[in-house]
Order: sequence, then structure tokens, then C-alpha cells
Amino acid sequence: MKKTFDKERKELLYRNKSSEMKIFSEETVSHLPEQIRKYLSVCGFMNTPVPVNADVFWSESQIKLSPEKAWSELQTVQFNSVNPVARISYMRFLSMPVHARDIYRDGYGEMKGKLFNLFSIICDNNKEIAQGVMLVAFCEFLIIPGYILSANVVWESLTENSVRGTLTDNGITVSGIFYFDTNGFYTHFETDDRFYSVGKKKYRKEKWSVAVESYKNQGSIKIAEKIKVMWHFPEGDFEYFKGVFDKIVFNVSEVSE
Repeated sequence: MKKTFDKERKELLYRNKSSEMKIFSEETVSHLPEQIRKYLSVCGFMNTPVPVNADVFWSESQIKLSPEKAWSELQTVQFNSVNPVARISYMRFLSMPVHARDIYRDGYGEMKGKLFNLFSIICDNNKEIAQGVMLVAFCEFLIIPGYILSANVVWESLTENSVRGTLTDNGITVSGIFYFDTNGFYTHFETDDRFYSVGKKKYRKEKWSVAVESYKNQGSIKIAEKIKVMWHFPEGDFEYFKGVFDKIVFNVSEVSE
């Protein structure tokens, strides 16, 4: 699975080479809602290069496969591409010999897991999965802020501390609300457009959210630090992923070792 992740990452790096390099300036962000411009400012992104991609490293990550199960620790790495809109993550379970890889790219989404890195135990790649992993990328549009300048997304100011984003990519359209605190930091994302699996090839839409619980300094900028992800069912909330970012390397041009 790690070899698959590395191969797909290399392919996206090659496609990123044609991206135009820009700087976050007053001119380049003038069309964005005030909430997003304030976020770029408080995090120190103004007058820095606009990310075209990013390697994302997690120092901690845990997943809960169902509400009744215990947390499982993971080793997680991911790669995000701005143009094309893409996200790949590789996860290795530390408590059992299971490896997993999620991808969204060019309208295609897939979740794959293998036992002993040999036997397939899950492989979903339908339209519901594509929309789901596309939403995972979408909630990170402010964490990897090169995305916010994409022509694929339309921003709408809702309140002083919230904006709605609508993303269309390869025929898939999703929408969600990005919330900010009074200081301007992005705090959480909510959407009703994600599908939850309720059986083999059976899905229903449920409210889904991502919370950014803290930020940390990375050189001259501030990046998201602690993250938690949850479903909001009528019977109650189900937090199923949580983690801590170690570092985010923007504008990668070579393969990281």
C-alpha cells in the first residue's frame, strides 16, 4: 500500500510542475470573503508563496472503526495536490497488520485496505466514496490554503464568523460551511453532503464535521495542530478520527525520504 501511495504521489508531483507560482498578496486575495483574508493574515500566509501541494506528516493519529470499538493507533502520512484537486493518505495500523490507502483524484475516489499488505479486506471506489474523500480534501482547503484560489470553488459569506464553500470537480459538487473564531482562526467545517455506509453498497447522507482544536507555529506561519473528525447521527455523535499534525511541507518538488 505504501508503494501505491508513493507511486500516486509521484504522478501528482509531475502534474504539479505546470502550476503557476503565485504569492498571497492583497491583489490575489481581494476577491475572497473577509473571513478568509483575515485567516490568511493571522496565520502569516500573506506575502508567502501560494501552495501548489503539500506533504502532511502526523505525529499522532487514531481511528475508531465503529462506535463500539476501541481506538486504534495509526502511522499516517498524506499528500495534497491543489491543481488537480487531489488527496492521498496512507495509514498503517500499529496494533494489527493492516495497511490502508485513501485517494481522491480527477473525480475518482477509493478506499482500500489490506491485511499483511497482501490480502484485500476493503476496496470501495463508487461515486459515494468519491464524494466522501473529495469532502475530506475540501475540509483541508484552509489548512493547505493554495486551494482557496481555485476556480473550482465558490465562496459565500454567511455571518461574521462563517463562510459557505461550494466545490465542483469533475462533475461532483459538494458544499460545506467553514467556521472561524473571533481571532480569525479556522475552527471547524460542517457538511450534509457526505455519505455514511450502512451496509454493502448502501449509503445515507449524514452530517459530518471536522474540528481544528489548536494551532502551532511552523517557522513564520501558524498551522493547524490537533484535529478531530466526527459523524453526527440522530442518535448521537460518533468521533472516529483524531490526530496531531507534526509538520506540513508546502510546495514539494522532489520525493521526500
